[in-house]
Amino acid sequence: MSKFECELVADLLPRYIDKKCTQETTEFIEDHIKSCEDCRELFEVMNTEIIGATEDKPAKRRRLSGGIKVLLVVLGYLGIVIVALMIFSYSLMNGVL
Repeated sequence: MSKFECELVADLLPRYIDKKCTQETTEFIEDHIKSCEDCRELFEVMNTEIIGATEDKPAKRRRLSGGIKVLLVVLGYLGIVIVALMIFSYSLMNGVL
């Protein structure tokens, strides 16, 4: 195989693996891979890497226990009450009310 064909196939392999090539390009790559050991090995490595990357599991999300959720809700309401009291006391001290 010519060096140019191997370089061309190497450039096109990602699109071929993603199935985004035209029919003619797909046939050219498949014919070349059948006859060129180096490009076939490159294809196998690239295909394995792409398949392995898509099979990774998403990161686990930690869930809060019921007690912690209740505590956070209570703290949120407490914060709202404190802010409301601060506004009310500021209004009283400055004669707004």
